[in-house]
Amino acid sequence: MKVSIQGVSKGFGKTVAVDNVTFDIRDGELFFLLGPSGCGKTTVLRLIAGFYAPDGGDVLFDGQRVNDTPPNKRNTGMVFQNYALWPHMTVAENVAYGLDVRGVSRDEKQRRVRDALAIVRMGELADRSPTQLSGGQQQRVALARALVINPGILLLDEPLSNLDAKLRLETREEITRIHCETRQTMLYVTHDQKEALSMADRIGVMNAGRLVQVGTPHEIYRTPNSRFVADFIGEMNFIEGKVERAANGEVAVATAYGTLMSRGEGFQAGQTVTCGIRPEALTPTRSGAAANLVHATVQRATYLGEIEHYTLTLPDGQPLRALETNPETVRRPGEELTLAVRPEDVILLKA
Repeated sequence: MKVSIQGVSKGFGKTVAVDNVTFDIRDGELFFLLGPSGCGKTTVLRLIAGFYAPDGGDVLFDGQRVNDTPPNKRNTGMVFQNYALWPHMTVAENVAYGLDVRGVSRDEKQRRVRDALAIVRMGELADRSPTQLSGGQQQRVALARALVINPGILLLDEPLSNLDAKLRLETREEITRIHCETRQTMLYVTHDQKEALSMADRIGVMNAGRLVQVGTPHEIYRTPNSRFVADFIGEMNFIEGKVERAANGEVAVATAYGTLMSRGEGFQAGQTVTCGIRPEALTPTRSGAAANLVHATVQRATYLGEIEHYTLTLPDGQPLRALETNPETVRRPGEELTLAVRPEDVILLKA
């Protein structure tokens, strides 16, 4: 099922939770809404589910307006943060609950419950109580319960927030596998950037009730369209500057630390810009001939085996973060370090 959100707004008293949001979820897509707490992403999910009615705009399922359709008539499946499993029912009975409400025949219900539990690899635990399951297993039961009704769209509201780090990783992989196998249309709400980058087909980034960018994980990470997106998705160093010259897609930016070369279109000489540089794009070098050199002083080095994280300061004291993969040299606090960055790794953000 395709879902379209067209100019949707929602307020609670004087607070605008969702402000004129528009985006499409493609049929069979795993779409993420990502943003900080309070940005409006869960409100959007509840508007799609029908728990809230929009103050303006339209929610469409396969082109049909559903603003006035009650939640139980929308054919959506929901996975909550707290799983919401019935402790007095077995795993199979929990999964079958939505089918009981819909009046599905006994044989059909047994088949669909069996198939749903097989998808989440919980068939052997069908007769157990949810209280006998781990957090990750309970989450799988919640997924099976949502999938068994064959929803047009599966809505997941921060489903991994109650799991420890190891279980989050395992369940993340399970959800990705289930999506690949079923091609179920899914909307996944989270504030966890790693979840979104590792799982999503596309990501919509929200801030203060607005949708500020939509793109693939690669597009969102490599070409953020604003300082907020650049800073929210992963780590980013920011260096202010002014365009010296721009021609044929090459842009030279004058900064307090020297000229940085970048790539980009639509920039003009004299324009104020911010250069965004990811820590992993800064490479320690001994060559003074390399382009885009930045000189800094090591404040702290954290060795993690395969990588080393550096906390640095630029000549005027501005902090800088960098990392080195497969480090061979032990860096000491106070050591002077020269780093190089490729022009294509200098992200230009307009002021």
